[in-house]
Amino acid sequence: MRLWQTKRHWETWARVDPFWAVLTSPEKSGNRWRDEEFFATGRATVEADLACVKEVCPFLGDHRALDFGCGVGRLTQALASHFREVVGIDISKEMVRLAVKLNLHGDRVKFVQNSGADLSLFSSDQFDFVYSLITLQHMDRAYARKYIAEFVRVAAAGGVIFFQMPAIKPPLSRSQPLTFGRRLWHLVNRSFPMKPVMEMHALLREEVVGVLQAAGAEVLKVVPYGAAGDIASFGYLAVKRRPLSASASLS
Repeated sequence: MRLWQTKRHWETWARVDPFWAVLTSPEKSGNRWRDEEFFATGRATVEADLACVKEVCPFLGDHRALDFGCGVGRLTQALASHFREVVGIDISKEMVRLAVKLNLHGDRVKFVQNSGADLSLFSSDQFDFVYSLITLQHMDRAYARKYIAEFVRVAAAGGVIFFQMPAIKPPLSRSQPLTFGRRLWHLVNRSFPMKPVMEMHALLREEVVGVLQAAGAEVLKVVPYGAAGDIASFGYLAVKRRPLSASASLS
């Protein structure tokens, strides 16, 4: 899908079943997530991830963090226990509206809607920590590669980046071939979602590492993360390289 098509589907998800669209537990579809239960999963995830990050990066700053693909703020609000300011960004205007409504941290947590294929609304070197889970997999690979490079750009020098991305996407399973009518329905539904879909994409581990390195990051650790069934997924931990000083560059 083009990015504008992806946005339309996520706007629809935000209206139909926003919590489940963020965290797709089968038994919770149909708006069966309770607020406290849902946000508790975010706190548990952030606590576990930051504990692992700080083992490798004890120098992690606590001033400003970015949650890319924030949805309704499940992880964004949890980050507020560890950073003085947190910004959540999402492609869906409706998801951001709900995140603002559900925010319990006042001005310390901000939510921003962004439909662009980059993070140009932020200047470079802004964030001590850039974080993203179960988001990049739902967009075309070309956009995912661009955003990964942008994570490095907006991170502060010496800032830490941690995100998850599948390396192998699940195979398509169809009990029977699509008829012409079904193919036409899918084609129309991509641009005008009557039934929202979540596309699944993947980037090979070597490709992700290459994008991070080319953007100016040092990859510190790559670990299996959130693998389920036929999906092989990795968590990538990287730090933005500090620029060489003038004296070092001339030596």
